[in-house]
Amino acid sequence: MSDYGLRSTLVLPELIVYGTGSIDELGEHAKKFGNRGVLIYGGKSLKKSGNYAKIIKILKKSGSKHIEISGISHDPDDETINTITERVLKMNPDFIIGVGGGSVIDTAKAASIIATNGGEVKDYWAGKIFLKPSIPYIAVPTTSGTGAEVTKNAVISGKGQFFKKSIRSEYMIPNIALIDPSLTLSAPQEVTAATGLDALIQNLEAYTSKSAGPITDTLAYKGIEISGKYLCRAVENPDDLQAREGLSLSSLYGGITLMNAGLGLAHALSHPLGIRFGIPHGKACALTMAKVMEYNYSARKEKYAQVGILLAGIKDGVQAFNNLVDSLGISIKLSDYGVKEEDIPTIVADSKGGSRRFNPIDHSDEVVAKIVRELL
Repeated sequence: MSDYGLRSTLVLPELIVYGTGSIDELGEHAKKFGNRGVLIYGGKSLKKSGNYAKIIKILKKSGSKHIEISGISHDPDDETINTITERVLKMNPDFIIGVGGGSVIDTAKAASIIATNGGEVKDYWAGKIFLKPSIPYIAVPTTSGTGAEVTKNAVISGKGQFFKKSIRSEYMIPNIALIDPSLTLSAPQEVTAATGLDALIQNLEAYTSKSAGPITDTLAYKGIEISGKYLCRAVENPDDLQAREGLSLSSLYGGITLMNAGLGLAHALSHPLGIRFGIPHGKACALTMAKVMEYNYSARKEKYAQVGILLAGIKDGVQAFNNLVDSLGISIKLSDYGVKEEDIPTIVADSKGGSRRFNPIDHSDEVVAKIVRELL
């Protein structure tokens, strides 16, 4: 069987709206679900960018009435989600709009599904299954990286604990994903770099996943190409709309491909590195990606050669990726972030989960420990 015969799936939101200026359509999409909504967002950055005022004006013009829940922080925990869900239940809205980065979009996603199914986050971590659709949900990203606007899971931290764990269901896929690249123009350089790396690595790991297929490969290939062309450009020139448009498209492709093909070991390791050492998610993925590629190379030689060509015009994916990370001024020495030899067993243990099973080569905990040790 050729690569074109491999099984490949494509699960998506009911509607994806992509394009510069598409935020102007938010009001008309919200009205499809009713007039009473909840707007969930982070806070200061949305208001400082001017995007908050724009969105409020659009919603008012459409006649929608909404209540706001703000102050969503990076890495929301289970207690925060439970509290927000209680507030949503009291409001009894027709729809929810989540506007922000991956943390905000995941928070709104989790609240919208738990509100209709009952219980708390810990119940679903323990295996409780979602049986009912969520409150209609519109996801509006303001960063280019996570792809959360098209995925079926929400990543949630344990309150006072060093772990992140997802809750997931196809009922959690947003009804509408509205992606307007102009909303990302205000993102700071460090956020642009971290989220842009996340999008790139999502496409890269999905492209080389055990579950990769012709549909996801087509999107992932293009996502890698776009990231290689525009990531550094967007970091260096934050107001470059064309670069922002490229990164938004790469992020969208990354979200679609990760949900349908899975990821790999770099993403698995990113969670303990992020939660224990305060490393932004995309950056945490980047610290281990090249070393993971070295381990996987024998199983994906042709694809990693293509990655090298797309990123740097060379047939060496590892070197091309390292060149890109170096050009962004990012050290890949884990010791520079406070990681020590004695942390390795915990990092390995906490990396176990869904992403590792999609890695193109099976690996033991001893192999993972060796990979981390070589990065110290």
